[in-house]
Amino acid sequence: MLQDPELDDLEKIQTALQLYFPGVIFDPDVLDEAISKMVWFYRCGVEPAETTGKSADDTVNDEPPFSYEHDADYIFSAFMQAYGLDLARRPLHWWQFRALFRSLPEDTQLVKIIGYRTMKIPAKMSKEQRQHYEKMKRIYALPQSADRQQLESDLNNLLMNGGNPAALLNGSEVRSWHQMEP
Repeated sequence: MLQDPELDDLEKIQTALQLYFPGVIFDPDVLDEAISKMVWFYRCGVEPAETTGKSADDTVNDEPPFSYEHDADYIFSAFMQAYGLDLARRPLHWWQFRALFRSLPEDTQLVKIIGYRTMKIPAKMSKEQRQHYEKMKRIYALPQSADRQQLESDLNNLLMNGGNPAALLNGSEVRSWHQMEP
């Protein structure tokens, strides 16, 4: 839903709140707290680090290393391979899913693909190796949509770094949203 280019930021926040808190109509005084709790849950109860410890040289690019939508088959297969879990038949708590996802072994195709997408190709690498990894990056690149990539990057960065999506709303949007029926 956060990656849906058909929804604007307000609709995404409204939909997310309805998913997390079904049937609740929020008073403007508690909206920030509700969004904060939603973000806390999404981040598995972990507060963002004050610094990431990464320098600008460590960052290959700002593109996401995976997409839940685009990589769904690879995610499903990786869970089957690594844990024998059929995600279509075995419901997991979000925090369990995220813990298992972060711990997927290197021999799964998904982890290999993420490695290709995020790899910084060193200049000292042989020409053949460089061509191979550039080819892998192209083969496994996520679909490019400027609007979608920007929106996905902005919202993921906001949520993963402890930002408050309510800041995206101006006062009139907040008031009009509270007057809407769920």
